[in-house]
Amino acid sequence: ELIRNLNLDVFICGWSRYELQKYVKKNTLVGMIYHGIGIKPSYWLDNHDRIDFRLVEGRYRIDQLKKNNVNIDLHLSGFIKLDPLFNPGRINVDKIADSFNLNPKKKTILFAPTFYPSSIESIGIKLAQYTKDYNLLIKPHLYSYYLEKFGDIDLRPQLKILHKLASDFEHVKLIKPFHYNIIPFYCIADVLLTDASSTIYEMLALGKPVIVNRFFKLKLSHKLFRDRLYKKRLDREMESDIGKFCYEVNKPNDLPNIINNALKNHDKTLFIDGGYHEKMLYKLDGKSSARARDIILSKLG
Repeated sequence: ELIRNLNLDVFICGWSRYELQKYVKKNTLVGMIYHGIGIKPSYWLDNHDRIDFRLVEGRYRIDQLKKNNVNIDLHLSGFIKLDPLFNPGRINVDKIADSFNLNPKKKTILFAPTFYPSSIESIGIKLAQYTKDYNLLIKPHLYSYYLEKFGDIDLRPQLKILHKLASDFEHVKLIKPFHYNIIPFYCIADVLLTDASSTIYEMLALGKPVIVNRFFKLKLSHKLFRDRLYKKRLDREMESDIGKFCYEVNKPNDLPNIINNALKNHDKTLFIDGGYHEKMLYKLDGKSSARARDIILSKLG
């Protein structure tokens, strides 16, 4: 009610799966800057009727939205979230390394698992053993921190494992919710370890290697009926494409060899030469937010 009574000219949301119309009046221009560009169909399923326009990260995504009957006004801006990566001086890497007491003689792995489908429980405490020769920074999804359950999925075991890893092993550092923004950690990491997450494309924007865990703990219905997983949680085509420019891990005990391979033999041209860079991430120039501003102002007249 407080927000609605401001009688805003513009309201921007990062998702719209709530009663958006209660926050704005009829004359307010409503836009969406979606909060991630991962491989989940929520990207196009999340499309409230009250949204007037949407700022989009790449040409592929505009085509994908249209294909899935998102018929609102779409504008190509680039991925605003990544702007700080391409503006010198915005991120202090040395400060991050000092605050987490990272060993400067070791490479750094950033583990950014999603909440579902997640690999946390499948790899468990063995993750410490597999990464013992590196710094390991763990950035959990905020749902893993704050929700006990997501639908019928119990998230509490995930957090228990992550806390134990950080408390029992010196090289493991758990990034607390206070550091909600993952962007600065891409700068300090040498390799990203993740599963079905938008972080894949964010790290690839820097030309750094990405390792994707393919072993998940799935609920019974998704084990028995895999198509349900793709319908609700993953996009089949995008998940298949990942193997063309990421390193994939099918079993937890394969991880040490794949980390070593990713760090020694990474070819950052795979993402670029395959055309995925241009399709997914329009103009990595640090000016996406400026383009977004200009688009919004042009709509206000």
